[in-house]
Amino acid sequence: MKSIVKYNTLTLLLMEKLEKSINGKNIKIYIGSGLENEINSSMEKYMKNVSFVSYALKQLYKKKINAISSFKYFLRDGEASKSTKYFNIIVRKLISMEIERNNSISYIGGGTLGDLIGYSASVYKRGIHLIGVPTTLLAQVDSSIGGKNAINFMNLKNAIGTFYNPDVVFDDVDFLVESDPTILRDGIAEAIKMALVRDGSFFDYFLRNNIDSVHNAESLEHIISRSVKIKLDVVSEDFYDTKKVRYLLNFGHSIGHALESYTGNRISHGTAVANGMILESYIAYKSGFSQPFHDIIRTAVSAYGIPLIDFRDIETDQLLSYIKNDKKVQGGKLNMVMLNGSGRAEIGEIEFSQLRRYINIYRDNL
Repeated sequence: MKSIVKYNTLTLLLMEKLEKSINGKNIKIYIGSGLENEINSSMEKYMKNVSFVSYALKQLYKKKINAISSFKYFLRDGEASKSTKYFNIIVRKLISMEIERNNSISYIGGGTLGDLIGYSASVYKRGIHLIGVPTTLLAQVDSSIGGKNAINFMNLKNAIGTFYNPDVVFDDVDFLVESDPTILRDGIAEAIKMALVRDGSFFDYFLRNNIDSVHNAESLEHIISRSVKIKLDVVSEDFYDTKKVRYLLNFGHSIGHALESYTGNRISHGTAVANGMILESYIAYKSGFSQPFHDIIRTAVSAYGIPLIDFRDIETDQLLSYIKNDKKVQGGKLNMVMLNGSGRAEIGEIEFSQLRRYINIYRDNL
């Protein structure tokens, strides 16, 4: 459903509202520009709200942040914030403000802040209302949707987490149109992933475009809408990851998460996932699951300026040591997403000895 929310001399901007029942809860997602009034209306339903806001937004989007009427507590985000230390800060703040179960908390920031606040909301008083205002493309197309929340522990990404859905998510493209293209690229990587596992025509869209041609409100709304619809459909089929359907959304992530741990998070999540998709597609090809498709993914990734990793600089056995902690490892085998062309993916089991072999072959042929 779309409704008019703003008009200027250049373009008519539309707000799209999506709704989906996930695990018995109706989730609302608003996509558009200038969503402050809708955000405030949602927060007012719960009498009291505290918003945890990325400190990086305080000056950059000062007017927009000030237009959101809740009490605001600013936090520095990034992977370092996804920790028990920051979790304790959140809970102390909620207790000091006497936040009750029928009140709400919200986050205004990127995916790491969303993970931290989502996890905190899920366990504070056994669950409190959650409102998401993701401000990066990565968070808008992926991490804000689906109810997965987690913090890191002992250098293991997302080692402690819950499944807990927000009541509503606001994807406001005002946070994106003037953002640094390097930040947009992380979200593009996840959107490409959505297209590759479920929507071949959407992947064709990425092949026809590049980072410059999509860096505008209309294109970003299109990317967000198509990505969110894919994720909602997959998550509604398999909310708790028990049927392996939701595993499809982890394409590129088995190797991607390992790359993040290997590098101590010195590379971004989108860069890690993009390179993970290339290598995982190559492994699927070498394992006999598919025709070669990794070069096409490499072409798409390169068009958006996402850095390509030289795996000759990566020690294979150390990388595998991180993959062994992947939640998709069962019986000593990795359940890996095997891509068999644009929009076609399945789950296949692979031994770690095979992973080592194919990663080394890939490295040797770079």
